[in-house]
Amino acid sequence: MSEIKAKLKDFICSTLGVEEDVLEYDTELFGDGPIGLDSVDSLEIISFVDGEYGVEMTGVGKEHFVNIDAIAQYIDENK
Repeated sequence: MSEIKAKLKDFICSTLGVEEDVLEYDTELFGDGPIGLDSVDSLEIISFVDGEYGVEMTGVGKEHFVNIDAIAQYIDENK
């Protein structure tokens, strides 16, 4: 699962413009935290996960988008 986490982090940093030094696997991605992604960013993540892993995340509860750890766990359980 560490490879999934690393790919997710790389995607979020390179595509969504998040600074690598502030993004840890347990950093909250959405809301008022230091990352502050929005709903458009979540669509980018959904598209990446579907394309990279063949895992559909459309309509998945927000608890699976809290941080990289949660997204990776969802991918691992549903691939």
